[in-house]
Amino acid sequence: MDTPTPLFRLRQVHKRYRRESETVTIFDGLSMDIPAGDFLAIMGPSGSGKTTMLNLLGGIDRIESGELWFKHQRLDQLGEAQLSQWRAENIGFVFQHYNLLPMLNVARNVELPLMLGNFSAAQRRERVQTALELVGLASFMQRLPSQLSGGQQQRVAIARAIVANSELILCDEPTGNLDRQASGEILETLQLLNQEFGKTIVMVTHDPRAAAVARRHCCLDKGQFVDQAAPALQDALHG
Repeated sequence: MDTPTPLFRLRQVHKRYRRESETVTIFDGLSMDIPAGDFLAIMGPSGSGKTTMLNLLGGIDRIESGELWFKHQRLDQLGEAQLSQWRAENIGFVFQHYNLLPMLNVARNVELPLMLGNFSAAQRRERVQTALELVGLASFMQRLPSQLSGGQQQRVAIARAIVANSELILCDEPTGNLDRQASGEILETLQLLNQEFGKTIVMVTHDPRAAAVARRHCCLDKGQFVDQAAPALQDALHG
C-alpha cells in the first residue's frame, strides 16, 4: 500500500537571522513530516524557534535553504503573490492576542478572510453563520470585541480561522491569555475541529495542559525536534 503524502514535508531546512553583527541559527538542517489530520503541539524554551516554525509553515517567513513542501507543491519556490494566494486558500491563523479589529463587530471580523476570495455577499453571510455556530457564538454577531470575554474573543478568532474552510490551522499560544475554564473551552473546540472535521492543527504552546489534548507532541531543542514530549508533561496534567 502506498504511503500517503504528508501535508507538510521539511527537508534539510536552514533558517538564520541577523541580530546586529551576530548571525543566529534557528534551524540547521531540520527535516520532519506533518501528516494530514495531525494535531501537533510544539513545545520548547523561548527562543527555540517555535514561532519561526509557524511562520514558515504559514508562508509568512522564508526558509534560507532546503525544501518546504505542501502536498506536492514546493512552497519555497513560490513567488510572493503565489504564496499569498496559497496562504489565503489553505491556512487559518489563531494568535495569543486574538488580533480582532476593535471597530468591527464579530461577524465582520470573521468575514475578513472571505474578502480575499470569490464569494458573494450571501455566501459570506452563510459561511460566517456556520463558523460562529460551530464555536457557539452565533448570537454574538453584532457585538464588538470589547463586549466579549477573552475566551469569547479567542473563539471568534477560531471562527475566522475556519470560515474559508482552510485545511490547516496554525495556533500560536492560543490559551496564553486565558484562565483555566476558557482555556479548556478553546482546547475542546480545537479537538472538535481536528477529530470531527479533519482539520490539521499545529499549535505552539508553553502549557502542558494544552499540549496534552494534541495527538502528538514535539519539543524543539537547538533547532531540532524530539518526538517525545517533555517528561514533566504527564506530571503537569495531574499537578
